[in-house]
Amino acid sequence: MKKILFVIQSLRLGGAERAQVTLANKLVEIGYDVTVLIWMPKYDLRDELDERVHLIYKAPDEHLGNKIPYIRYKFYDDVMWQLRAAPQSIYRYYVGRKDYDVEIAFFHSLAVEIVGGSTNRNAVHIAWIHHDLEKNTTAMPDNWTKHSELYRSFDRIVCVSNSARESFLKTVGDTGNVHTIYNLIPIQKIRKKAEEKPQIQTKKSKFHIVMVCRFVLLKGYDRLIRSVAKLRNEGKDISLTLVGAEDPTPVTDLISECSAEDYITIAEPTTNPYPYIAESSLLVCASYTEGYNLTVAEALVLGVPVLSTDCAGPNEILDHGKYGMIVENSEEGIYEGLKKLYDSPELLNEYKEKAAQRMDFFDEDKIIKQITDLF
Repeated sequence: MKKILFVIQSLRLGGAERAQVTLANKLVEIGYDVTVLIWMPKYDLRDELDERVHLIYKAPDEHLGNKIPYIRYKFYDDVMWQLRAAPQSIYRYYVGRKDYDVEIAFFHSLAVEIVGGSTNRNAVHIAWIHHDLEKNTTAMPDNWTKHSELYRSFDRIVCVSNSARESFLKTVGDTGNVHTIYNLIPIQKIRKKAEEKPQIQTKKSKFHIVMVCRFVLLKGYDRLIRSVAKLRNEGKDISLTLVGAEDPTPVTDLISECSAEDYITIAEPTTNPYPYIAESSLLVCASYTEGYNLTVAEALVLGVPVLSTDCAGPNEILDHGKYGMIVENSEEGIYEGLKKLYDSPELLNEYKEKAAQRMDFFDEDKIIKQITDLF
């Protein structure tokens, strides 16, 4: 039985984290011994993880240097230790002498340093790229030159979309081992969970929209809120539910600023956003940049039409507008797209029909074979 190690920052609510849980569970199901190593104590998705998956939490402040105040603040605080230490030292601290057959950095930043510094020469080393590295600067650490060199040491690089792959090639260069493998989508599980009742009652309307994301500006939630408010002020019977994680304060402040409390709902963070998606007229991705965007794929699985800004990931999932509406990556583009779908129910129904035709894109057996072939 092959032993697989995944390294990711946490199990918080997020696209990469949900993709991690789905893949780990599937690999355990088909007979692999899987370990997930995290360094941030965020466990939102822990109950979603198969009990057979080994979960290890290892924090920087457990380092011996942190126990001695002078050494801790001079050399070994969370940031300086990572900047000063060689990747091999970081690997030994987090992983130690455990033997794995495959070691995977399933996230950027520290995950790349941990696996990139592996002293286990018998293992296959893989890095997963979830972002458009050209546009998403949050995925590029301060010591990017070091990370760029580390990526070249991996046996395989997996990008979650062709756009993410092209961005990697431009940013890091052609390492000769770069693959595109789309995220695994647990179709039957999603459909079953969508049958549950939403945690809260949403504000229904003729045209009810949902957006599922972390509440960070990169996701463009502010553009969507203002677009919905503008349409509402024009007399459109429209409403919005935002299902998200992170601090909702900026979101509630903007909703209040737009006097939109009567038709915009914020749902609490949840591991099951699917009932909210299933009951909506439309799912919106308003992001400035994406590597894949799981919620777009999940909406199609549930037969829900999608509107997305023109960015990597959603463009491929929707086949450049064939299976969903792609709009200009701007607030005006979002507004005009929503207005067009509101005024054209037949177009909305057409996208609903197209969603059901996209199932081949999410072939679980094909995707899992592509992944296990890398091992």
